[in-house]
Amino acid sequence: MSFQHDKLENRLARLAQRVPDHGLESLAPHEQVAVLAYSAHGTVTNGGFGRFYEGPIPLSLLVAALRELKLNALAGAALATAASFPSPALAEDAAARREHLADLDTTKQDYAFFRFSSEELLDAIASYWKRLEAKS
Repeated sequence: MSFQHDKLENRLARLAQRVPDHGLESLAPHEQVAVLAYSAHGTVTNGGFGRFYEGPIPLSLLVAALRELKLNALAGAALATAASFPSPALAEDAAARREHLADLDTTKQDYAFFRFSSEELLDAIASYWKRLEAKS
């Protein structure tokens, strides 16, 4: 991993540390996008979407973040996991989806995340932040 990747990863880790105490909303919108994508990628690559669905994040937030980063293939894979539930709406409800996690099969969608490296994700985040800087 390059120095720039390390620097960005450290920044994302610091931002993510604020979330448990202050909430995701305490971050600026561009930071929320980056932290959501970065955290979810780590979660999925370490335990599949079953692990992601154990957490509190609604699927729609992850999909929106991935689309902001122009990671449409990953957004599509994430969105496709909703079909693994008896009702796709369960992907949005952290409490209701928990009882269905044992039956969840997201192997195909997990693979899309496994193939996408951390470096590629960091590059996408850096590119996104540069696009935002250029607009302001």
